[in-house]
Amino acid sequence: RKRMVSLFGRGFDSLQLHEVRPRREGINFKLNKMRSNHFCHLSALICEMLLLAATSCEKVNLSESPDSEQPNVVLRVSRFEQIPFPSTRTVGDICTRISFLVYDRYGDRIRQQNQQLGDEDFGETNFFLPSGHYFLVVVAHSSNGNPTSTNSRRIGFTNKTGYTDTFLYADSLVVNGEDIEKGLTLKRIVSMVRFQFDDEVPARSDSIRFYYTGGSGAFDAVDDGWGVVNSKQSQFYGVTHQERHFDIYTIPHAGDNDKLMVTVTTYHNGANSVDIISEREIENIPVRRNKITLCRGYLFSPVYGVDFDITILDRWDNDTIDFEF
Repeated sequence: RKRMVSLFGRGFDSLQLHEVRPRREGINFKLNKMRSNHFCHLSALICEMLLLAATSCEKVNLSESPDSEQPNVVLRVSRFEQIPFPSTRTVGDICTRISFLVYDRYGDRIRQQNQQLGDEDFGETNFFLPSGHYFLVVVAHSSNGNPTSTNSRRIGFTNKTGYTDTFLYADSLVVNGEDIEKGLTLKRIVSMVRFQFDDEVPARSDSIRFYYTGGSGAFDAVDDGWGVVNSKQSQFYGVTHQERHFDIYTIPHAGDNDKLMVTVTTYHNGANSVDIISEREIENIPVRRNKITLCRGYLFSPVYGVDFDITILDRWDNDTIDFEF
């Protein structure tokens, strides 16, 4: 093998230039062509990778990063149910929490700002949005936590956060390069049931639970805030034996013709105790959006033959509906 190599080397060295040169030029031409093709393919691959990287960065979750641009959207809660605030009344008199939510055209939430009473500029916010079409949702309430809001068609509260008087603003928002400043009018999307009792809370009880079905704890912001689930709602209260009424809230479904079934239970040693003092079921309680249903009667020691008086009041709205069962 060594001899063959040496012979090949000598043979190669002994070749005349005019015999070698054409063959090497052909080889160089092919190599240059191959290198050129590989360079073109590599350049195209790099461009595609850069394009994919740029495309993947188009949808940015603005709620997870601070604004790097000058704010071009300014929002302010100015009215509840078309009633302007007098000079002596503030947003904090109506609610203790506000969520400002922005969704893109695909329905994905791209911005979320939750405020609590005591925050600076409570009820106002400003931020930057690139030009485009968006859906703006503002929820005002007094629950113990913020609603789930990933899906604009199912924004909801839970038994843990509780259910309170709740107001909604929901509308399209178009950003086209000019600054936007909006005063927002929020409307009530809940109904309330108030229990006024003629008897006394049992002496040994220290807590009370209202468990009720027939309403919803979540709403569709795109569909005017109507309820979208059939919830099993619970509301607990500690008992001081000074109370004369208890309130519960629910979100009515579209059609505004819901009826609740409510179980009222009093406990000793807390709601987790098996020591139940009293229990009462009340069926077919009508609820309407933006109205108070007043239930009056014997809540803890029902009297045979005496039913609850149920009236839908006009404190929130202008219509009154009476109902007895």
